[in-house]
Amino acid sequence: MTRTTRTRRVPGRSGRATLGALVALAVVVTAGAPSVITVRPGDTLWDLAREHGTTVSSLRRLNDLPGNGTLYAGSTLRVGSGSSTGSSGGSGSYVVRRGDTLSEIAVRFGTTSAAIRKANRMSSSTVYAGRRLSIPGAGSGTSSVPSTNAGKRIPEPVRRSVAQNRATLAARSHPSKPQVRRMVAATARRHGVSPSLAVAVAYHESGFQQRVVSGVNAIGVMQVLPATGRVIARQHGRSLDLLKTQDNITAGVLLLRQLQRSTPTTDRLLAGYYQGAGSIARQGILPQTRDYIRSISILRKRFANG
Repeated sequence: MTRTTRTRRVPGRSGRATLGALVALAVVVTAGAPSVITVRPGDTLWDLAREHGTTVSSLRRLNDLPGNGTLYAGSTLRVGSGSSTGSSGGSGSYVVRRGDTLSEIAVRFGTTSAAIRKANRMSSSTVYAGRRLSIPGAGSGTSSVPSTNAGKRIPEPVRRSVAQNRATLAARSHPSKPQVRRMVAATARRHGVSPSLAVAVAYHESGFQQRVVSGVNAIGVMQVLPATGRVIARQHGRSLDLLKTQDNITAGVLLLRQLQRSTPTTDRLLAGYYQGAGSIARQGILPQTRDYIRSISILRKRFANG
């Protein structure tokens, strides 16, 4: 299993300019007039939330950030107070943008696809650009502690490791996105995994960005948890440093290969990568996992040649 909460890039959006522009977009839910700051090299949402007495979820909502919350030095960021309130009993709203999926919107606001569907009386998980969605509970979060989709608090050692890994990766140079895409495709071919599958997963997970670290410490291009990386390394008798781009890609691809050999269908493979076999055994395939599977299927067409 790679993680419980994922940081991921929204399909259909690429390029530094796009993300930089998204940072300064209009307020969705706010509590008073926000101030504007300029992002410095190495800044993370978690650090800025702590520095300005607010929360990561509030910064995401206030700036309509994409799912992985990536920041770029020189971009502007609206910073409000730590307690956001919505217009209807703790709910906020969000206008769907081109390329959004319901599962990504749910992750962005710390809720579930099922909750959003219920709040908006949706018969399916399909969303269309321009539609305004009611986001249940989006205005009620006040804790600066990152949480999983299940609302569990992240242990302090994990939070420290997240901060350390983000700082380490922020201080390093990394391959460009086109280079990462080629690396993922080549690694997939080397290990007998479909290049289109591996590349689609890498894009959905991180937008081909090695510096991305989720709130539960899923690291890099393939968003692999340290514990998963250690298991993969032991199984294959090799050393894997998830903070190194190629090692991270290798870990993710080897996990895909392992799932490919142990699951009967590609959908079950993707469910295992996203949700984890243990969670599937306990809860079955969750609605957000099915959304993930659909998103990867669409992306595979885009990256048909890897």
